[in-house]
Amino acid sequence: MNRTNFLKLTLSALSVSMVAGCSMQGMTGQSSVENLNTQNSYLGAIEYQNQTITKESAKKLNREIDLQRASQLALWALPITSMYQGHEAAKKNLGFSDEELVIGLYEGYDGVYPFITANVTTPYTVCNLDLSATGPVVVEIPAGGIFGVANNAWQEPIIEIGSGEKETLLFVGPGQDYPKDFKGQVVQSDTFVLGYFYRVLGVGAEADKLKTAVTTYKLTEAKTPPKTKYITFDPKSDADVTIATQPRGMEYWNLVNAYVQKEPMADRDRFFYAWLKDLGIEKGKPFNPTDYQKEILLEGVNTGMAMGQATSFNKTKEKFASSLYGNDSGWEDAMAGMNPKIDLDTYSMFNERTSYTYEAVTTSSGMVSRVPGKGSAYLGTYYDSDGNALMGGQNYKLRIEPNPPAALFWSITLYDIENRLIIRNDTKRSDISSRSENLVTNSDGSVDLYFGATVPTGFESNWIQTNPGESFFAYLRLYGPEQAFFDQKFPMNKVEKIGENH
Repeated sequence: MNRTNFLKLTLSALSVSMVAGCSMQGMTGQSSVENLNTQNSYLGAIEYQNQTITKESAKKLNREIDLQRASQLALWALPITSMYQGHEAAKKNLGFSDEELVIGLYEGYDGVYPFITANVTTPYTVCNLDLSATGPVVVEIPAGGIFGVANNAWQEPIIEIGSGEKETLLFVGPGQDYPKDFKGQVVQSDTFVLGYFYRVLGVGAEADKLKTAVTTYKLTEAKTPPKTKYITFDPKSDADVTIATQPRGMEYWNLVNAYVQKEPMADRDRFFYAWLKDLGIEKGKPFNPTDYQKEILLEGVNTGMAMGQATSFNKTKEKFASSLYGNDSGWEDAMAGMNPKIDLDTYSMFNERTSYTYEAVTTSSGMVSRVPGKGSAYLGTYYDSDGNALMGGQNYKLRIEPNPPAALFWSITLYDIENRLIIRNDTKRSDISSRSENLVTNSDGSVDLYFGATVPTGFESNWIQTNPGESFFAYLRLYGPEQAFFDQKFPMNKVEKIGENH
């Protein structure tokens, strides 16, 4: 073969090779498009190249992971943010510091307003403690009709108060030393922040005296205890009242961070702490979230609160087997079947804790007592008989059938949805009870109650004023619930819309 022909053949082969190479490159590029496949999911389309997720879909999913975890963290933290916010509210409303010991007296429409789903009918006597600032605290309870409970920051009872006998308690925080020969009962709390409250049964001068008969002081002051400081919360009409409802926005996460920095981690919460770490909250480190973390946290708390309301106001038999009263009464057990201990032998309650602590605060064994005539029971209703929200601009009627199963008394209280606090109105009344003056009763013993913006003629004493533009919900409390309640035989009626205020 001569040189010329060899060059021709070589060039020809090279040309074929280049064309083939170009063709293969084109096929490779085309293959990346053809091999792109989509999986439909509840998050939308997820894209893969063959079996490998695309960078764009991975980025989308990682953001969704963070959002879901932030939302669940908002639900997980409901009990502690409520207790921490309640502690801050007490300090601001009563004017004391963490180092001081103060017992607050809260009574009546204005007095109990700051508390989530407060009961207006009976007074509250409350002491908020931060044992990391005070050290161990002694509480001396006199003999008599004083009944209450102390809750840790998770709203779990650490001691029930109410033996009727004189008691001396020593509240001790995590890792704190105390005299092993202390003459009284040592109450070990697994959180530094805690609160105890009590009520005095009975009426008259003796009961009034008992309200302020409890004494409390720091263990370091035991040799010469100072006089116990009681403060009555009686705000003026223009007072800047701090409410105890969990805040929204970054304030929510500031409370979570405060808890993480102050308190020991419970073993059950290790995975939650890992999620918090990814979002900028880590023990021993400052909370300085990035712009991305702020975005996730803000979206997470907003969605988490919506999830909390969905869980709390729409209980199902699947999640809350015993919480729906009757077959179709429209009323639900506000306690959601929760065991106040939370940590059971085989699991720790999450749905029940979420539901209750979204709409209420503090727990005790008396609230879940199944002994007829003892403790108390709570039913809530959130929608009218047509399944619509209870709206403040409309008018409603609720019939309480004769002989409600309450050994002591019953009451109905209305709360705003936004903060779960007693509704504020011109009449300064948010509840009606069997003890209410001038309560109008029907001939068969039933009672018709009215909720709305318009007062019903002849039933002024049976009416609670509501506010246009604000939705609300109602609690029925039974004090000393009787067997008919536990058997769900007492008929409960739905709230019926009867008109609209134009």
